[in-house]
Amino acid sequence: MNRSSLLFSVLGAVASVASIACAACAPASAPPPAAPAHPCFTIHGDSELRPKDAKKTLDELVAHILLSPEDEALRNPKSLADVKAILRRDTVYLFPNAAAFAKAQGTLDGRFSEAILEMLMGESQLVASQVLTTQAAWVGGDMRIARANLATDVASTTDRGRMLSQLIRVVEEGNKVADALGAVAPSHLARAAEIVRGLVVEAPNDVRTSALVAEYHRLRGEWTEFDAAMAKAEAGDPSTPALRYLRGMEQLERFRRPEQGAAIMRESLAAHPKFVRAQAALVLMSTNPAQALGAVQKLKAMNEDHYLAMLLEPTLAADQELSRMQPRAPTDAPR
Repeated sequence: MNRSSLLFSVLGAVASVASIACAACAPASAPPPAAPAHPCFTIHGDSELRPKDAKKTLDELVAHILLSPEDEALRNPKSLADVKAILRRDTVYLFPNAAAFAKAQGTLDGRFSEAILEMLMGESQLVASQVLTTQAAWVGGDMRIARANLATDVASTTDRGRMLSQLIRVVEEGNKVADALGAVAPSHLARAAEIVRGLVVEAPNDVRTSALVAEYHRLRGEWTEFDAAMAKAEAGDPSTPALRYLRGMEQLERFRRPEQGAAIMRESLAAHPKFVRAQAALVLMSTNPAQALGAVQKLKAMNEDHYLAMLLEPTLAADQELSRMQPRAPTDAPR
């Protein structure tokens, strides 16, 4: 079942449950109402996270990050070579400054750099939001146990109790950050799309334009358009890291084959050991906490400041410690 079918199945099930619940609210002998009855419950307030609040959440998070000297030296880029270094290291914290610098150049290369930075910024935020949500599901059983244990106030002074408290705290914070990331990412993708539309007119035959168009359609799940753009992009050198990344993500998102996608990312890393973005994708393609933690640790070895490592390691490490305290069935080896 594809993602859309699953979504509609879930929505249908929710609607069915709601109908049953509302029927239970009415007296058994009451005739069917002529007009739709009021719902049994009403949701008050606006549940949408405002972009301004989401950006504030992320700004507060980033404000506490201490970058390595290598990344700190790139905080205010002085050349497009610095911008390329930021992209190569996938240092997402520095993407906004790098995009502003690239835009200020007023050149074709600057526009390509700005488009790539904005596109990858949006994608990185969406990926991080998705992985944070996934890891919350991975440790959902432990969260239930943690809340049940701590509700009694019996286990709160033990090592396990303290670890359970930490797990609750980091997952709840992760959920908040996931919502913020999901709210902020669209603004970066919208800016990227605007630049790409201009590049299609300005440099229609540049392979970089085709790669950006393919990236744009991949993110939107528009596979016919993706195929057309990839045919043009791969007419030159199909083995470039950027194009292999797109093919790996296609396996995950289009064909629902994470193992094949992960294999492409590992092949890319074998050919290009400093391709940080491929290692970040392996975190997304992990199928359990042990694999994810192993992928995060490899990511940190490549760039200790990486966005995903900062966001995911606390929860995964807490879950691993709980596994040590209370052994469970073995999981797959880390990637």
